[in-house]
Amino acid sequence: MKKNLLFLSLIAIGIFLYPKETYAFSSSNYQNKSLCGNYEVAGMHSDGVIDPVACFATFEEATSFMKNNGADDLVVFGKIDGKTKILNANLALADLSVNPTALTYFYTNSETNSSYTYMDTGSLYGGVDGAFIEAKYSPFKGKFMAKVKIGNFTGWIESQAYELVPLTWVKSSSSYTITTDSIKHNYVNKIQENYNGSRGSVIGPKPEMLPTGTYYSYDGKYFYQDRKKMLVDYKNGNYNNAVNKNNEYYNYYMYLSNHTRTSYSSQNIDEYIRNNMGFYRDAFGNAKADGSSRLYGKGTFYYYAQEKYGVNALLALSLSRNETGNGTSNLAINKNNGFGLNAVDSNPGEAANWYASFASSILGYASKWITYGYAHPRDWRYFGPQFGDKWIGMNVKYASDTYWSEKMATHYYAFDKAKGLQDYNYYQLGVVTRQVNAMSDASNSSRFIYSYPEKEDALVIVGEKTGESVNGNTTWYKVVSDLNIDSNYNEITSGDYNWNGYVYVPAAYVKKINKGKNGYISPNDVTNYQDREYEYDLYVENATLKPKVAKSIKDTNYYYDSALTTKKEQRLLNNRYVMVYTATYDKNGNAVSYLVTSDYWYDQKEWVPADSIAFVDSDYGKFSVTASGNQYTWVNSVPEDTKATLISGQYHNSYTPILGEQIVNGAKWYKVPVDLNGTKQEFGWTLAEAPNVKVTKYHSTVENTAPIITASDKTIVQGTKFDYRKDVTAMDNEEGNLTNKIIVEQETVNIDVVGTYQVTYKVTDKNNLTTTKTITVTVTENKKPVITAEDKEVIQYRKLDELSDVTATDEEDGKIEVKVKNSTVKLDTPGDYEITYEATDTYKQTTTKTIKVTVLKDEAPVIIAEDKTITQGTKFDPLKDVTAEDKEEGKIEKIEVVKNDVKEQQIGKYEVTYKAVDSYKNETQKTITVTVVKNQKPVISASDKTIYLNEKFDELEGVTATDPEDGPIKDIEVIQNEVNEKELGSYKVIYQVKDSFGNVVKKEITVTVIEKKLEEKDGLFYFDYLKEINDKLQIKGYHAIKGINHTLDEKIDFYIIFKDLNTGEEYRQDMERITDKKEISRPVYSNDGKDYTYSWYKGNINIDKLPDSDYELYIVTENKDYYAKTRINNKVLKDQIATYTSKKTLTTRNNYRDKDMPLEFVIREDKIADKTANSVYNQYNQYRTFAIENNKLHLKGTAYSIGMDLAPSKKVERQIIFENQDNYQKYRYDLDSITNGMYKVGATLEDGLDKTRAWFDKTIDITNIPKGTYTIYIATKSNTSDYNELTELLSRNLDDVILKESGKTYSFKINKDKRYRIEMIVK
Repeated sequence: MKKNLLFLSLIAIGIFLYPKETYAFSSSNYQNKSLCGNYEVAGMHSDGVIDPVACFATFEEATSFMKNNGADDLVVFGKIDGKTKILNANLALADLSVNPTALTYFYTNSETNSSYTYMDTGSLYGGVDGAFIEAKYSPFKGKFMAKVKIGNFTGWIESQAYELVPLTWVKSSSSYTITTDSIKHNYVNKIQENYNGSRGSVIGPKPEMLPTGTYYSYDGKYFYQDRKKMLVDYKNGNYNNAVNKNNEYYNYYMYLSNHTRTSYSSQNIDEYIRNNMGFYRDAFGNAKADGSSRLYGKGTFYYYAQEKYGVNALLALSLSRNETGNGTSNLAINKNNGFGLNAVDSNPGEAANWYASFASSILGYASKWITYGYAHPRDWRYFGPQFGDKWIGMNVKYASDTYWSEKMATHYYAFDKAKGLQDYNYYQLGVVTRQVNAMSDASNSSRFIYSYPEKEDALVIVGEKTGESVNGNTTWYKVVSDLNIDSNYNEITSGDYNWNGYVYVPAAYVKKINKGKNGYISPNDVTNYQDREYEYDLYVENATLKPKVAKSIKDTNYYYDSALTTKKEQRLLNNRYVMVYTATYDKNGNAVSYLVTSDYWYDQKEWVPADSIAFVDSDYGKFSVTASGNQYTWVNSVPEDTKATLISGQYHNSYTPILGEQIVNGAKWYKVPVDLNGTKQEFGWTLAEAPNVKVTKYHSTVENTAPIITASDKTIVQGTKFDYRKDVTAMDNEEGNLTNKIIVEQETVNIDVVGTYQVTYKVTDKNNLTTTKTITVTVTENKKPVITAEDKEVIQYRKLDELSDVTATDEEDGKIEVKVKNSTVKLDTPGDYEITYEATDTYKQTTTKTIKVTVLKDEAPVIIAEDKTITQGTKFDPLKDVTAEDKEEGKIEKIEVVKNDVKEQQIGKYEVTYKAVDSYKNETQKTITVTVVKNQKPVISASDKTIYLNEKFDELEGVTATDPEDGPIKDIEVIQNEVNEKELGSYKVIYQVKDSFGNVVKKEITVTVIEKKLEEKDGLFYFDYLKEINDKLQIKGYHAIKGINHTLDEKIDFYIIFKDLNTGEEYRQDMERITDKKEISRPVYSNDGKDYTYSWYKGNINIDKLPDSDYELYIVTENKDYYAKTRINNKVLKDQIATYTSKKTLTTRNNYRDKDMPLEFVIREDKIADKTANSVYNQYNQYRTFAIENNKLHLKGTAYSIGMDLAPSKKVERQIIFENQDNYQKYRYDLDSITNGMYKVGATLEDGLDKTRAWFDKTIDITNIPKGTYTIYIATKSNTSDYNELTELLSRNLDDVILKESGKTYSFKINKDKRYRIEMIVK
């Protein structure tokens, strides 16, 4: 018994022992995978299946096989540090997020330790994925490396920094969304996960060259709608498949040079920070608070840094926003560091620079870090003056964020869009196309200034100049200099930026990257705002803030800006003490405004007019508060430390004047100002020292200084009035404006005599300090005007505007009136004449100029007409294709036919004469010849044809007709067609056409029908599914003719043959070829170099057209020369329907008794039984007893399926069915089930379900079954339903099982040709 049990179990197990597929979507699922060799090539399917394909000893062999095969999802597996890793792939992205705590270094080649750039590729910044291009083992590094494109940089990274993800496994990746008005870069967290649609940066207006939609790009310049096409191009080193392959995208803000001026004012910047960003006060204390930011009120300093150190104010603001969390970061508040300066990735908080004030941070950034740092051509960090990306610009070395520059573009664009896109495309930008030198003039022999070291360094083009030819191009571009130079092209190594510094580069090596809306424009052409020439004293000495103390001398409003253009409602009252933090001076050195305290408690500062305060000698204190939280200390109404007396406070690092001190109970108290606008008590008291609080006292001293006279040398024209006091002012630090006290101490100017003269001014302040200043006044000669006029030409009789393009200018007056003094011109007579012009300036200086005017003769028109040939009987239009042109007037509309003797019905030659006259009566005639020729018959083009048997014959295919007069004739009549496509032979076809003149022509051809003989080849087969879709039974898979390309230009047909397993009859149903790549479920592997891509098919199966029977299926693929025929199977256990019902019912089974394991159809009009169990497995029917007892059939055995619950508690219905093999009549008997079977079955199955009631034991009376041969089925129904034939697996003999009853003999046999099924024969 035990031996039989083991044998039965092995049979059951053997049916299930098919290769297991590996399912995975990340490295954690395959890192412990065993390999068939050192390196394994495998297919990574989109459903997570890993299919091993081939094994190799070396990486190079595996890579070669993978590339030659070419399938999209092939990868090379290998081991690194004992873990399985994808080392190479045909199409993949690189997951760079695998080591989020370490920086990833990128190298220009695999044999160097000197990195080009570095990136933080954790998910924080968005640069988690790159485009994989190639892989290799680096002997220099001793490790595998991958070549990856990301952030416009293409370079090599080490194996610990990435994992390759085959494209078939990628669920999301870096992408760009183009809307109707913008471009957004979408960042993902993990490319094996779906994108949630939120992370990303809107980096600018919609690119003109890109339609709306979603695109992929890893350089931000060329965009693709398909990842595969993108990767193929990257591997091939081109952009052939990019949507904008001929129009590269450059983001304006990312390529805008730092050495530009924004067109916005400092007031615009402050308005945006207040109104758009929502900040209404400066940060205070040591932590951020609602509505507060270090950016508040700093528009003045961003603009000042621009004007003084040459760094675009909005580029600086955008970077500051990114690096400080909009001015609210710890570094911004506690270190006044507005740009993350020296905040290195390894220790940003401790290493970052500290600044005395946030404003000094802005100036330090612009000067040290940009003009004399990253944007300085001789600095090692210089990669062009733009923010750029990871290949070019500041982004290469400044930040580890791959898309750092995009973040700045986001901020700049947000500002620009809110203000009407005033800055976008303001300048004409360009990039160099190779390393190129910047010269002092348009010649390589001029002075070398500096070099642009890399391709795509950015330029601001301000003009053109013709110069030395470079590659056949004599144009040179005048561009803004990145090196700070003086007017003699000498380098300025410190201090202010010279906005008048320009250099020249050859246009042959420059590509313009935008269309500047202002053409060529210089930063000097930007609006000159009031504060452009202001200077500021930040009161910082030796990196220490040293504010001053002042007292208001009148009531005044506070202002948002130093130019005092935007007034606040808040007021500063007279006689209030304030701290002064910054002074503003105009170009003459006069104080304009001061940045003073506006709120002591919250340490706020605003601007007031310079004449509203006076500096005083006073102590002041700096508060240091080290308590936890946002640190501050209290100010009391009296020197008493009680809660009831609290009236105000002072935050950490704030300043206040000390107006007195008092010792109370041993503690020192300072008297400090509280109220500035009359809403609180004016003064209060604060402890000089307390737990966690210390006030450090300093002293501010005011020294009397002499007044300053502002006056400049002047030049006047002889005879003009001179105003001695115009534009002369005097200012005093203590008294303010003293202009009205200026005395003209000496003056010698004689306005009527040319020469130079001296004027001396004097002013004295209340402390008797006197200042004098002498200027030079130059009286110049009045020069004559200059007339600009050129010689003219005019056509006879035409109008002449004698003053057109004639101007007069005067050195003193500018543009002045010009008149015609004399003219001899006669417009009706050709010849040369003169006009004399005259102009007089305001000083009666007169100039004349004479020019020559040539009157040209008016020429006659020209008639354009050619000789013509027409057919006898056709109508002749004499004016068709005849035109006339006049040199002066253009087209002449009226053409007269003065002669026409053409006879359209008579063959011969005739003349036609034309006449044309212009508006000045100039006349022309022309005669042509018209030839009338005889009409010709049409011609039919048709050739004998050969077609294959059963091939559809298109009788008009390739048949045309033309007529010499009518041209192509479309109406071709088939007057006889004897072709029979279903029989071999030769047949006649006759065509007929008729032209417009009634000429009739016929042509006969012979069509021969022959038998098509195709050569059979092996087939490549894959079963994808058989399932019901929209009430139709659909099959899908691929089947290729081996050795034949299956490209779309190759005509290939597919059809399925249904072979009747009982009669051998075959039935054909055509399939549809799949030509849409989106429908192709997986690549077709090729190891012979042939392209099998489009060998996929699908189609609906009509079972109602098939007679009741059992069928096996063949898929046939054929082209004009070859065919392949393969029996369909489902060895891969893919999606297979169990039952399908139309007019008939189909159940499927897989014949595991055949080595090919074919898929078989059982089709019946009257179904055998229900089948809802797993479709790829069959019900297992076995018997232990098969005998005739008491003239009845005794059956004992098992019947069960995978997924069928046959526990004792389950209701189980079971039948035995005898089906007549001729007429399919069925006889059904109940078999039921028992719970006391001989042994336990199904223990080896994976479903884990109880199979107790798999057993049956029943005796049935079969004597009512009539004569015939019967197939025996057993059907079982529990939680699922299934049925199958009763089979004999153990080679037992049933010859002795015979029943004779009522003149009939019942015997049984085992049909080895039909899956070893048991059949009953009734005779």
